[in-house]
Amino acid sequence: MDNREVVSLLSEYKIANDNEIQGFTDSEVEKCEHVLGSKLPSQYREFLLAIGHDAGLLFQGTDILFRNVDNLLELRKEAEDLLLENEETFVLPTDAFVFSMHQGYEFNFFIISEGNDPPVYQYVEGDGPPALVWDSFSAFLRKSINSCAQAIKNGIIPL
Repeated sequence: MDNREVVSLLSEYKIANDNEIQGFTDSEVEKCEHVLGSKLPSQYREFLLAIGHDAGLLFQGTDILFRNVDNLLELRKEAEDLLLENEETFVLPTDAFVFSMHQGYEFNFFIISEGNDPPVYQYVEGDGPPALVWDSFSAFLRKSINSCAQAIKNGIIPL
């Protein structure tokens, strides 16, 4: 999914209008990669460039869209703290990139070295070690957009 497709779907499904969609700049993505010391997978880069700052109704209640790069990079520390708090034996791999935290009890991550559209793993407090939930970041994003669109259609998320 390139950034134009993401923006198009958000508009088509009435998840966000044009003034609610704001992506990272190239320099913000480069700053993130510089701090990490590694290139981000291309599908995640496209996500950041499309909607890294704001996406209307998509991802409400989840820390996945950020005002600045520093907030995004703090997620790994929050995830590690959650694992410690729950006395988990699992340790995030060094090239794991935590890209979202939901309500302080669940986080999603991918392993940077697993390709340009890496699988997505999820940790949920109380469920033991993280599990592979989506075969790719693009599958995660499509599912999230479709779920939000369905919730809007069913009146669960009001327009």
